[in-house]
Amino acid sequence: MTTPLSVPRVARRPDWIAAILVTVAIAALHAYFWAHAGGLWRDEVNVVNLAGTDSLSWMTRDSFPVLLPLLIKGWSALGLGGSDGSLRLEGVVTGLGLAGALWLAAWTGRRSAPLLSLVLLGLNGTIIFWSDSLRAFGLGSVLIVLALGALCWLLEKPTWTRAAILAAAASLSVQALYQNAVLVAALAFGGWLVCWFRRDRKTAGKILLAGVAAALSLLPYWGCVAKWSTATNVVRPGFSWMAATGNFNTVAAFPLPQFVWIWKALWLLVVVLGVAAFFRRPRESAARTGCLTAAEARVLAGGILLASLAGYLCFLYFAALITEPWYFLPLFALAAVCFDLGIAIDPLPRIGRVILFGGVAATSVIAIVFGLRDLNCRLTNIDLVAGYLRQNLAPQDYVVVTPWYMGITFDRYYRGPAPWDTLPPIADHSTHRFDLLPASTNAAAQAMQPVYDHIAGTLQGGHRVWVVGSMSLPPPGRKAHTQESQFIADHSQSFISVDLKLKGQTSDFEEASLLRADGWKTNSLTGGRLQ
Repeated sequence: MTTPLSVPRVARRPDWIAAILVTVAIAALHAYFWAHAGGLWRDEVNVVNLAGTDSLSWMTRDSFPVLLPLLIKGWSALGLGGSDGSLRLEGVVTGLGLAGALWLAAWTGRRSAPLLSLVLLGLNGTIIFWSDSLRAFGLGSVLIVLALGALCWLLEKPTWTRAAILAAAASLSVQALYQNAVLVAALAFGGWLVCWFRRDRKTAGKILLAGVAAALSLLPYWGCVAKWSTATNVVRPGFSWMAATGNFNTVAAFPLPQFVWIWKALWLLVVVLGVAAFFRRPRESAARTGCLTAAEARVLAGGILLASLAGYLCFLYFAALITEPWYFLPLFALAAVCFDLGIAIDPLPRIGRVILFGGVAATSVIAIVFGLRDLNCRLTNIDLVAGYLRQNLAPQDYVVVTPWYMGITFDRYYRGPAPWDTLPPIADHSTHRFDLLPASTNAAAQAMQPVYDHIAGTLQGGHRVWVVGSMSLPPPGRKAHTQESQFIADHSQSFISVDLKLKGQTSDFEEASLLRADGWKTNSLTGGRLQ
């Protein structure tokens, strides 16, 4: 039986020392991001508002099951939800939990340090940025890695107690993310390959029961999943292979674009090693060694990588989603652990270990430098825009927020005296209310008319109209890109961009501009009403 590593043994293992140092750097990067992330952006506000309700049914009005809203509700019940910083701290704890899960999975699977996964995944600034966000992707990544660790633990000693722990981990995983269901299936596939490799039917049955338990835990959400097929094109515009590939590469390309090929090469290498190990005659079993053999670990890792990639793409196709980079976090987390399982450091010759540790050191330095650059970034600037407006507008002014979904963040932070609306106007800005959007072009035009009238009335009364969001000024001598921008330009004496003098960068996903219109100018439109 493999014995735990003592402190003196750890001191003689450069891979452990390197992994510990990388873990310290990861913790520092998470703390750095927490200090610079700023306010909550619209997707975070959405889930915080859902967590504030007492209805489990209402909490499912998001892209995820209820686990994250329940955790936020519990976090707030502890008195830690009173500010953006304390709420964001929960996300940071989740991000740090991912590093801890990598250690646990590497220990249960190979009794080794998670060097590759810590460097490639833990130091990845894109992963840190989105795993620390108050969305379920970070939580789902942590739980799927823990489920893999539980699977390795079960394969070492297939008791019913360990099978129950695997079932619990798998069930919690799918309660964080719907797409984790296909990753749990990939874990089961990899586990079954190991059982086939060993000719161990009993353990295969226990893995099957754990997977069934996870699937059954999703039955209460069947009504939510069934509605996907009737969702609007705004919610489900359709799967795009080009978008999925681009977003996959966005995550893999940190800290340099060349790392896309490193991820793909390691992915292919682990699959090839797993296939080769599967067709070799096993020389030893976990029952004799007390842990997974190198061959079994490779079979497990290769099978998981094959099934997870295929299953994840099928899920995205079925969900008809235009993907975003953060969609791939749990897939990358699972892949990084499989790299640790499938590629053993100990058998490498001396020159191979020198090259490996040289690459690890160089990657770590580069990742830290680029991480400090990229993590000095706010997720939104709407909280700052709202603060500026609170100090500079008059009660008779009018604020327009466009597009409508930026109103979710604006509603959280704006406390000014002037009225405001979104384009198009909707009745509820607490969550993503796609169901309240106008159903047709004519309905949209009718919904917009009161906003146009309010804009015209404000300008005619000598007051100002402020536009928050993504509206751009019309180019000189040319028409504006949107009808709303053209309307304001045609009917105002001055329509300018306001320099907020904000320092630092803001995420492209919610960087709002601020425009100001002053004075009334009569044009071909009468009384502010479109003709």
